[in-house]
Amino acid sequence: MALIDRVDETGPPPRSTQWMNPTRSLAIIAVIAIHTIADTVGLRFADHGSGPWWAANLIDSASRWSVPVFLMIAGALALDPTKGGRPRDFLSKRFWRIGVPLVAWTAIYIPYRLFVMAGRETGWDPVTAILTGSPFVQLYFLYVLALLTLLTPFMRQLTVHGSRRAQWGTALVLLGIGMVDHFASVLAGVGEPNIATRFLPLMGYYLLGWILRDHLVRGRAFVWAVVGFVGSIAFTALWAGWGPGDRPWVIVYEYMAPTVVVMSLTGYLVLHRVFANDFRPYLGLRRLFPYSFGVFLLHPLLVYSLRKVIGVPDSVTAVLFHGLVLPLVYALVCAVVTKIALRTPVVRIAFGEVPVGVAAPVQLRAAVPVEDAGPASDEGPTEADDVDGAAAGGR
Repeated sequence: MALIDRVDETGPPPRSTQWMNPTRSLAIIAVIAIHTIADTVGLRFADHGSGPWWAANLIDSASRWSVPVFLMIAGALALDPTKGGRPRDFLSKRFWRIGVPLVAWTAIYIPYRLFVMAGRETGWDPVTAILTGSPFVQLYFLYVLALLTLLTPFMRQLTVHGSRRAQWGTALVLLGIGMVDHFASVLAGVGEPNIATRFLPLMGYYLLGWILRDHLVRGRAFVWAVVGFVGSIAFTALWAGWGPGDRPWVIVYEYMAPTVVVMSLTGYLVLHRVFANDFRPYLGLRRLFPYSFGVFLLHPLLVYSLRKVIGVPDSVTAVLFHGLVLPLVYALVCAVVTKIALRTPVVRIAFGEVPVGVAAPVQLRAAVPVEDAGPASDEGPTEADDVDGAAAGGR
C-alpha cells in the first residue's frame, strides 16, 4: 500500500490516441502469428525441444502481448471519463458493435468446426463450447468484451470520480486476482473459465489501459520499458523450452502469467513511444487499422482451411513461413474482404457496423479530429469511444 500512497492523485495531461491505430494493426498480425503456429507449439506437428518447436516457441512468446494490449486499448477508449451520455445509449451501440458479431460469428464457426474441421478432434460439443465462452479459437475475445461492456458504464464511475491513486489500487488488485486465478487453474487444476467468468481475470488490463493511456515514456524510463519487454519475451521462451513439467509453456503463455503481464504493460508503453508520431504511416499499419476487427473475425478461416493446400508448420522453414510471412498475407486478404463486407448491406452488420439511427454517446468535450483513413463510413467504425479494441479511431 505504501507504493499506492506515492501515486499522484491526478494523471498526466491527455495526449493523442492515434498511436493506438498502428498498435492495433501490429497486434492483430501478432494474433494471427500465434494461431498459425499454435499447433506446432502444442506438439501436433513437432516434438518439444526440436528445431521447429523452438522456432514456433520464439514466435509465440514474442506475440503474447497482443491480446492484453487489445484489451488495454479497449479500456483506454471506453473508460475515458469525457465520454458522456446515458448507459442505455452506450450499451445500445455496443450491442451492434459486439453483440451482433458475437452471435453471427458463433453461428458461422460452429458448423465450420463441426464439418470443415471434422476429424481434428472428437467429442466436441457446441453447446458446451458456447457455455465455456470459447466456441472457436479467437471468439472468446468477443465473449470477454461483451461482459466488460456491460460493466463499462459502472467502471467509468471510477475514472470519473475516483482519484488516480484509487484507480491504480483497483487495477493492481484486479491484476493480482487474475494472476492468482491463473496459478490456481494451471498448477492446481482448480476452476475453469466459462461464459460468465472468462472476463474476470482480465479486468485489470482493461482498467490499466486507461490509467497508462497518456503516459509517454522517454529517456531512461523508455529504456527500462524496452528491457522489461524484451526480457519478459526471453524469459517466456526459455521457460517454455526448459521449464519443469511435460508442457512448461502452459504456465508462461497464459495472458495472466507474470511474464506476459510484464510483457503486456511494458509493450503498451513501448508501442506508445514507437508510434507517437501521428503523421507517419508506419509501413501501412495505420491504413490497416479500420479493418482490423474484420481481420480478427476472418483469419482463422484462412489459417485452418489453407493448410490442406500449403502444408503445415512442421519444419523450421515452414514455421518461419507460417509464423512470419503468412500472418501478413492473411491480414491483407482479410482486410480486403472486410472492406468489401463493410460496403455490403446487411453483411456489414456482422462486422460491427452500427445501423444508421442508433444514438451516439454525447461527448463532454470535443475530440481532436481522427486521422483520415480513407473513405468515411465505408471503412467501418472509427469513433474514439469504441470498446471493441479493434476498429476504433484515436483522439
